[in-house]
Amino acid sequence: MKEKILKFLPWFVLILLIVAVSLYFFLGKRVTEGERSLYDEKIKQAELNFNGREYSEAINQYYEASSLIPQEFTAYKGIVDILLLKNRADEALSIVRESTRAISSNERSILYDLIGDYYYDLADFKKAKEMYQEGLGLGVENLEAEFALGKALINIDRIDEGLKQIEKNEYEGDIAVEANLLLSYLYALTDTEKAKTQIGSITPSGKWTPFYDEFDNLLNSLDDDKKYNAVKLSRVYLNSGYPFLSLNILKTVEMDIAQYLEGEYFMGISYQRVGQYDKAIEYFDKALSLGGMETEILWGKARASYLKNDLEGAINMYSRAVEYGGKEISANLIDEYLSLLIENNQNLKAADTIKSLTTNQEKPYIYLWGVEVNYMLGERAKVDYYIEQLGKLELSENQQKEYLYWRARLAVEDSDTTGASVLLDQLLAKDRYNPKYYLVQGMLKVKESDIEGAKSSFERGIEYDLSNVISQEASKLLSNLK
Repeated sequence: MKEKILKFLPWFVLILLIVAVSLYFFLGKRVTEGERSLYDEKIKQAELNFNGREYSEAINQYYEASSLIPQEFTAYKGIVDILLLKNRADEALSIVRESTRAISSNERSILYDLIGDYYYDLADFKKAKEMYQEGLGLGVENLEAEFALGKALINIDRIDEGLKQIEKNEYEGDIAVEANLLLSYLYALTDTEKAKTQIGSITPSGKWTPFYDEFDNLLNSLDDDKKYNAVKLSRVYLNSGYPFLSLNILKTVEMDIAQYLEGEYFMGISYQRVGQYDKAIEYFDKALSLGGMETEILWGKARASYLKNDLEGAINMYSRAVEYGGKEISANLIDEYLSLLIENNQNLKAADTIKSLTTNQEKPYIYLWGVEVNYMLGERAKVDYYIEQLGKLELSENQQKEYLYWRARLAVEDSDTTGASVLLDQLLAKDRYNPKYYLVQGMLKVKESDIEGAKSSFERGIEYDLSNVISQEASKLLSNLK
C-alpha cells in the first residue's frame, strides 16, 4: 500500500501544481464588474474624443483603459490608430511588440497589419513587408495580412514570390475581388488567355467595377502587336500602383519601343517610381527626342532629377514643363513645382513664376499661391492685390477656407480685431477642425492679451494638424508664451 502511495505521489503533486497554477492565472486575469464598467467608460470617452479629433485626450484614455484590462484589444487598437495618424509609427510598433503580449496572437497580428498598411501607403514597401511578416509570424490566420504581403512583395520586385503568396490563399469579400484582379494583372505578363479567364471568374460590384471593366476591355483589345500590347498593359500597371509589373512587361519589347513615344515615356515613369532615377532620365530623354508629350515628359524628368538631389536640374525641368503646359497646365504640376521652390528657399523664383502664370489665366489656386509667396517675401501690396483678385472669382469650398484664413490673418496683423473675429467665425462655420483657424485665433488672443486663450488655441491647432501645416509655427508661438 505504502509503495502504491509513493508511486502515485509525484503525479498527485504534479496535478496539484497544475491546478494551483491554473487558478493563479485564472484569478489573476479575472475582470471584476467594476473594472469592466470603468474600462467600457474609458473606451466610450476615448472614442468620443477620437471622433472629435481630441487625440491627446483620446490616447490618454486608451492608455488608462489598457492598464485596467491589459488583455483587451480595443484600447491597443485605439492607441495604434492615433499614433499612426500622428506619424509616430516607431512608437506604435514599440507598443505592439512590448505592451500587447496579454492579448491574443490574432489580435496582435491585426495591429501589425495596421502598421504595415501605414508603411505601404507611404510606398515604403520593404518596411510594410516586414510588418506583415512579423504579424503572420505569430502563427495566426490573417488573410488581410497574407494578401497585403503579396502586394508588398510585388512592389519590391519579388514578383514570383508575390504571385505564389496571393495564389496560396482563398479570400473572401472585398479582398477576394481585389486579389482576383491582381492575379489577372500578374497572369497577363505571360498568358493573356489565363488572365481573361481569371478576370471573368468574379463579377465585381462597387468601386472595383470600373477597374474590372477597364482591364477586361484591354485584354480583349490585345492583338498580335506585342509592342502596343505591352504599352497598354504598362499604363494599367502604373495607374494601379505596380511599377515593377510595368517594367517587367516593357522590357520584353524594349528594342521595339525605341521609336515609340508612349513606350519610352512609360519606361521612364516606371524606372522613376522604382527609384532608378538615372535610368528614368535616360528614357525621358529618349522620349523627348521623339517629339510630343513634352509637359508630361519634362514633369517626369523634373521629379527624377529632384529625387536624385539635382535641384538645379529639377527646377530647369519644372520650368520648361510649365512653359509647355500653357493655359491648360495641370494644377498638380504647378502645386508641385511651387512647393519645391518654397521648400528650397527659392521664393523669388516662385513669385516670378506666379506672376508669369497670372498674365494669361485667372485661376484661384494660382492667386492663393501669390498670396502665400508674397507674404513670405514681405510684399504686402502684392498680397493685397492677390486677395482682391480672389474676391472677384468663384472659389471652391477649400479655396474659400484658404481665402478666409488669409484675410483673417492679415486683419489680425493690421490690429483689426473686430474684422478678424468676423472672418474667423465664417471659417469656423465651414470647418471646425481647421488647424489654421486655431493658429489665427491664437494670434488674435495674443492681440487681445488673452494669453491662456492663446495657449489653448495654439495647442488645439497642433492637435488637429495631422499634415504638419501649422504645427511648427504654432509651437514656436506657444513656446514664446510659456
